[in-house]
Amino acid sequence: MSLDTLTFLQHTTEAEKTTVYTHAQDEDGDDVLQACEALLIARTEYQKLFITVEPRRRYLTHTQVPGEVDVEIDFLQDYEEVEALLEDAGLDGIFDGDQGILYHNLLFLLMNP
Repeated sequence: MSLDTLTFLQHTTEAEKTTVYTHAQDEDGDDVLQACEALLIARTEYQKLFITVEPRRRYLTHTQVPGEVDVEIDFLQDYEEVEALLEDAGLDGIFDGDQGILYHNLLFLLMNP
């Protein structure tokens, strides 16, 4: 039995989700911004890994560069980068409870393709 995505997002804390805006085209061919929700699945000291909840899953990172105010946001195209960040987060989570892999969000994404 799958969970309703809207209900799951309503009960997810703000710290564990984000909204990503991407460029798309409407039915008239005009450029529009399309909002897409993403769930946090892993975090290290300086990076957070999100996966979008849309049917076409996309991976993105929020990177906080030490000494910088702005957060860098990147879509990851190479799964090796995703794998490396998951590995780092898993190791960090052993030593720091604020870091690691958020298994409840990852499980939701796996159960709701």
